[in-house]
Amino acid sequence: MIQEAQINHAPKLLAIIVDRGGGKRLEGILHEKHAHFHYMFHAMGTASSEILRLFGLSGTEKTICICIEPAIKIKSIMTAVVERMELTRPGNGIVFTIPVSGVSVTVYNAYSKEFQDIKERWLDKMDRDAENTRQEANYELVVTVVNQGYSENVMAAAHAVGARGGTIVHARRTGLEDAVKFLGISLQAEKEIVAIVIPKNQKKDLMQAISKTCGMKTDAHGIVISLPVESCEGIGLDTHDEE
Repeated sequence: MIQEAQINHAPKLLAIIVDRGGGKRLEGILHEKHAHFHYMFHAMGTASSEILRLFGLSGTEKTICICIEPAIKIKSIMTAVVERMELTRPGNGIVFTIPVSGVSVTVYNAYSKEFQDIKERWLDKMDRDAENTRQEANYELVVTVVNQGYSENVMAAAHAVGARGGTIVHARRTGLEDAVKFLGISLQAEKEIVAIVIPKNQKKDLMQAISKTCGMKTDAHGIVISLPVESCEGIGLDTHDEE
């Protein structure tokens, strides 16, 4: 008989961003919590030297960790990360979750031996969680992809509407050249992805500001998307000086 607790094993995406020096400590926490699937990569913070001083940040080099874990384990992992990485201090990092609507069979099987019996109930729960998050989310993850060298322009637009900072990941464009010709513009291969977590009520202004200064009709050739954030810790919305 399928227990309700097994349905709560449906996976969610957990994202953690910390200073790069804390990467090994974070890895240790995830190991202790028996995180099945987690991936770490380097990124850069966007804060200027003045903002770093204001919020007590130790540097702009960041480690991003993406985890796919059962919902029933997420709170325990988040609590451990917030407490042991001291994310209650503004600028030390951020951890948040985003609902997913599906994952590969391998991931399902890792979490439940009865996967085939509860597959449809899992998928239904994930869809419901995603819909609830879209309606009830207090935060949004705004992701902008621009040509290399334009991340500062993105952040200048973001700061103008109240965003404190973001995280940059370097990437490369791939795709059919016909698509580029269809758009009538030349897209360079080297890209920068700027990720910003912001209160939901600021999302519209932020996306409009970025699109105006770094959209497809500008030299940045940027695209902007947003995702609802289910829960968020460590964003440090209250600003204050660090002595």
